[in-house]
Amino acid sequence: MKTTLGIMLALSVSVLVACSKRSSGTADLIPIYPVKVGEKTDFYEVVGPNDVKFAEGVKIKLVPEAGGKSNGFVFMRPNGEIGGYMRCECSGATTSSCRTTNDNPNHPACEGGCTDSEGNLHGCTLAGPLPGPPRDPTLLSFRAAESK
Repeated sequence: MKTTLGIMLALSVSVLVACSKRSSGTADLIPIYPVKVGEKTDFYEVVGPNDVKFAEGVKIKLVPEAGGKSNGFVFMRPNGEIGGYMRCECSGATTSSCRTTNDNPNHPACEGGCTDSEGNLHGCTLAGPLPGPPRDPTLLSFRAAESK
């Protein structure tokens, strides 16, 4: 009886400790950084801060978000696997009209602009890539530059 009581007490304490370590319901933000102009891989080449050119056979799929905007996209490798996720954004924006356009299938662009908290206008830039699309794009935290 004492052994059973001891085991139950230990389990109860373990459950209480585990519950107290849970987050407060806020998930960690996922940092995403601007593309580096000139970066080239087997799948893409960054030709400008808001412009990327994909290799032959690589396809992109726009990722629809709330409000009908398509800020992000996944690129699919020639074998059909997801190659990564990129997004059109501004750092520190309070308002934004950024969106990804794809009038040329191998050459999507990031268009629009945004306003920061001081009322300054900025152009949108591409960020990424991440290994794949986030489950919730609102958890992305666009960073101005990658810290070393």
